[in-house]
Amino acid sequence: MQTILAFHTPQTVDACPLEGKMHLRFKAEKGVLSKAVLVYNCNKNFWHIRRLEAEMERSFEDSRWDYFSVSVPLTDTRFAYIFKLIGKDGAISYLSEEGVTEEYDHSLGYFSFFQYCSQFDCDAMTVPEWVKSAVCYQIFPERFFMGDQKKERSYINAEWGQLPTPKSFYGGDLVGIRQKLPYLQELGISLLYLTPVFCSPSNHKYDITNYEQVDPAFGGNEALKELIAGAHSCGIKVMLDGVFNHCSWEHPFFLDAQRRGKKSPYYDWFFWQEDGAYLTFGSVKTMPKLNTGNPAVIRYFSDVAVMWMEKYGADGWRLDVSDEISHRFLRGFRDAVLKQNPDAIIIGEDWHRPVRYLNGDEYDGTMNYGFTKACLDLMAFGTIDASEFCNRLVKLYHTYSLAATAKMLNLLGSHDTDRFLTRVCGDTQKLRAAMALMFFYPGMPCIYYGDEIDTEGGYDPDCRRCFDWKKDNWDTETRNLICRLAKLKKEPALSTGTFRIREEKGIVTLERAAQSQRLLLRLNATDHVNQGLQAYEFTIITK
Repeated sequence: MQTILAFHTPQTVDACPLEGKMHLRFKAEKGVLSKAVLVYNCNKNFWHIRRLEAEMERSFEDSRWDYFSVSVPLTDTRFAYIFKLIGKDGAISYLSEEGVTEEYDHSLGYFSFFQYCSQFDCDAMTVPEWVKSAVCYQIFPERFFMGDQKKERSYINAEWGQLPTPKSFYGGDLVGIRQKLPYLQELGISLLYLTPVFCSPSNHKYDITNYEQVDPAFGGNEALKELIAGAHSCGIKVMLDGVFNHCSWEHPFFLDAQRRGKKSPYYDWFFWQEDGAYLTFGSVKTMPKLNTGNPAVIRYFSDVAVMWMEKYGADGWRLDVSDEISHRFLRGFRDAVLKQNPDAIIIGEDWHRPVRYLNGDEYDGTMNYGFTKACLDLMAFGTIDASEFCNRLVKLYHTYSLAATAKMLNLLGSHDTDRFLTRVCGDTQKLRAAMALMFFYPGMPCIYYGDEIDTEGGYDPDCRRCFDWKKDNWDTETRNLICRLAKLKKEPALSTGTFRIREEKGIVTLERAAQSQRLLLRLNATDHVNQGLQAYEFTIITK
């Protein structure tokens, strides 16, 4: 009998109870199995009496693995299961907690079957209905539009449209964003992500001096309240940026702790050394690091978040530097946020593979830089070909549970990266191809402001250019494509449909299907004409 390599991660990544079904998957060494069968019982107590079987689908493959999956009705909370593996030679083996074995004694199954028995509503990884069709748009408020022409303007030191420096102020504000809501609505946006809006001496606002006040340059608290109300009337939700890993060295809590030492009630809110030095974020002395393991810190920022939701209508939070915040903070913060609004969403800024954070008790998804890097490697850096790109997305898709994948914020760039169009040397066809991929890949597509009108820009601060509102300067093809994709995102195939991806002779095909609808995205990911498609040309097929 051939030795079979097969792996399954229970209770997290490869087992996901969602919307009345149990979704299960495993991977096996490529080409060794002819068939796989799920053997299960929704009540583990009756395993020795009877078991059900469901044939599994070979749903994905990469250069090394075949991925098998199946979904079955979930009728109890004591789900138990193993996998029956049928090799190409017809030999049968089993995958359980003991690994792959030639025999399996069901009478002793309670020792080694996989199980998923902790299914409480409070632990469930759910996907809010609005998230399934969400199209996100990220705005750096200082650079989008200045709506309040009568405000105090002495802080403005640059003309709109000039290339930015780290210290540039142009006057963009929340009033301006509210005035441009019809533009966002026309684009098909349903979720607006704002980088920080609270009081801060910088243009980026990631060094906050007051978490309970919107910066006056942005219009103050009332401007945010009116923006959120206006967005809601347009069917757009608003996600705020929570900077809870660090604050400004001008924050009153830090100043008090620095001045009074251990006599200050805020001393333990920070990290101090014997010589009076303090820990910072990224070695930036103006950003002292907060002790997010301190219960008082957790309570304060949880209360702050709830206040902006309860009184001003915020619908969710993006957490800055979330991988440097304590797990205790994240769990307490989530409890407070979801108590205020069970349909709220929390997105972490984590550039790597934060599986530990995505079990339903910390954040919902992350800014999916894994997707970003795959697109850059294919289209900008040329370090992978179409086949490896497909492998990369298959592996990424199997990194997280189905529920977490549905809540990932997929992006091509942000305020922390070079503009995608600049990375691909101004090739708008590659930008549009990447946009189409972003909408077809499961999760929430996120457009960085200006990408829809082919804005370029290098690394920070160049990626934070002012939005060009002169329509004569726009190439509308990218914008028109996004409008089309945003409409498709509301259809069953892209919002809730199954996902498949394959590569053949340089053509990458993504397939999404639900009910009677089937959508195909075919991309020629080569530098030459291929099967009737120009280099990096794509076509969307509706069936």
